[in-house]
Amino acid sequence: MSFDDVKYIPILCLKPAEMAALEELPEKDKDNLLPLIPLKKWTTASNLEKACARLKKAFSDRPIILDLDRDYLKECIGKTTQIAQELLDLNDSSKGYAKWVSFFKENPNYLPVLQLQDSNELHAQIDGFIEIKSSIVLRLELTNKLTINDYTDVLKKIYSKKNNIVNLLIILDYGDFDRTDLINIYKYVQVINWFSKFFPEAKISISGTSFPYSFTGSYKGEIPIYERQIYNKIVSNIEGLSLIYSDRGSARANSLNGGGGVPPPRIDYPLKNDWRFVRKEFITGDENEKEFLYYEACKEVIASDYWDANLHLWGTQMIEKTALKDPYGITSPQKATAVRINIHLYIQLHYFDKLDELDTDEDWVD
Repeated sequence: MSFDDVKYIPILCLKPAEMAALEELPEKDKDNLLPLIPLKKWTTASNLEKACARLKKAFSDRPIILDLDRDYLKECIGKTTQIAQELLDLNDSSKGYAKWVSFFKENPNYLPVLQLQDSNELHAQIDGFIEIKSSIVLRLELTNKLTINDYTDVLKKIYSKKNNIVNLLIILDYGDFDRTDLINIYKYVQVINWFSKFFPEAKISISGTSFPYSFTGSYKGEIPIYERQIYNKIVSNIEGLSLIYSDRGSARANSLNGGGGVPPPRIDYPLKNDWRFVRKEFITGDENEKEFLYYEACKEVIASDYWDANLHLWGTQMIEKTALKDPYGITSPQKATAVRINIHLYIQLHYFDKLDELDTDEDWVD
């Protein structure tokens, strides 16, 4: 596929909240979205087929970029379960990651992220994707103190093959962003200009997230979406180059460690440039209190000046249901997360549109 018409590349986890948020987007909006999802085990499923079935349920047969979840692969080492073996096989670099290439030959709606762990097999891997005429995604994870210089060998090899690649997408994935990254904006501009010079036919995307890891002690407020601010500043400082916006869909770059009990009920409401939230502290901690606090938080969000009564999405409808004490409303952190991600995906996809002029109603299918 060509990446020219892609408006937004959210990097999402194969988890219930993200999949629900993606599935519940209006169907016509999914056509302009290209999610990147690292493969891992789907909840308690025993095989990779179930993970692929969940992707299809959420996104039909539309194109999806697939990578391998490196953290989950570490958990697979030494295990003999079917899903562990299937994922380890896909990560096998022998014969140019032959099983990884074959997976995309068998599933043409999936788009591959190049596996870079064994650079000796990179040429053969690229040749495999060229042979099946697949578009290719180069995801450079610039986290954990990794820099562009750490990918010099990889970039040289891809450069030598660039004229034979059907379509190339380069994602500069910085993981976590914060306010200090706005000060270093020209660092990102220089990197993007460099890639544009050496890979002029490629599409380029820069990605990261600034969603906070903790709300402890906060009642309500607003959090700037720094990844959007960074993107906007980069775009205003480059010429003749069209970037694709990417983020984590309002999720965190890294998972929080388990433990600590049930977090206090919190409702997040995404806007174009910031997230608003209302958080309620437990007093008794029982189940009835949890549902009541979600109800209270939703009522407060709806009564706020930032609430858009004309925005008819699954996420906003879930907030409205909860404020009416509907038992199918938000009753858990997982549902609250799915609601936030659903609204965030839609709003970032339509960042440059007037939201009150958009039609979110689905066409009737008999």
